[in-house]
Amino acid sequence: MAENVSPSVDPEILSKTSSLKIRARTLVEGFLSGQHKSPHKGASVEFAEYKPYSPGDDIRHIDWKAVGKTDKYHVKQFEQSTNLKCTIMLDSSGSMAYESPNKKNPAANKMEYSRTLAAALSYLILNQFDAVGLTTFNDKTISHIPPRSKPSHFQHIIHDLENITPSGITRFDKVIDSLSERISGRGMAIIISDFFAREDNLTKSLKLLSSRGLETILFHIIHPDELLLPFEGDVVFESLEDDPSVGLDPYDIRDAYHNLMIEKIDSFKNSFQSLGIDYVFLDTSQSLDQSLNYYLLKRKSLQKWRS
Repeated sequence: MAENVSPSVDPEILSKTSSLKIRARTLVEGFLSGQHKSPHKGASVEFAEYKPYSPGDDIRHIDWKAVGKTDKYHVKQFEQSTNLKCTIMLDSSGSMAYESPNKKNPAANKMEYSRTLAAALSYLILNQFDAVGLTTFNDKTISHIPPRSKPSHFQHIIHDLENITPSGITRFDKVIDSLSERISGRGMAIIISDFFAREDNLTKSLKLLSSRGLETILFHIIHPDELLLPFEGDVVFESLEDDPSVGLDPYDIRDAYHNLMIEKIDSFKNSFQSLGIDYVFLDTSQSLDQSLNYYLLKRKSLQKWRS
């Protein structure tokens, strides 16, 4: 069935959106295949919205009164009462736009990798009948979609993800402080970032989320170039945020730089885990489906062990 598309909608955006939805669903459904899925026991449902009937929809949900009045078939969609509200925070600062100047480098652009991860997690959470929202930020909140669990909510999240233009610097303190005021009750915060920030109070900000009763998961996204500094000869490094350009030969600092990056990652891992926060390091040369599946299975086994 063909759909009417507004002439103001960019076909390229529609193409990207379709691709991101497919990638997200493929990642999640690959994980869910073979898993036993069941909705939360005791959950109730309430009417959320109408959508035009299409083949395959449950005819029990057709609004026959509306059919009599309009001669058109519409299906009632329902929103499930949720046990969990999750907000995904996606760093949209300038550094997230990094991609290798070496066109033969197979590692993905950080933002493309991160938006696919955010879309997959959103789809997974909605598939579990829980509520998910999306906050994009740099030194302030850029956009905020409150958590919802209705079926069409996924499209709103995809639309925001596809329209991100990385810019600005990263500041966690103000953003986390603002977000913690918006989330009430049992909840979860997922932060996706490269964690390139000059502030020293990230741990303090994360403690604030914990004090609000929020379970927190951090996905640390790094391009392998940023870990290994694999460049040769005299190179001018230009900042994607607001730092001055630096000219040097990477050979002179490569080992020391790599050691500092490893120390930083180990420091994150130890300090965050001591707060009860899940920390997941991902470089963009890693297969996202394998890395995400590994983490989800590990998390599932840990929860079984704790229960």
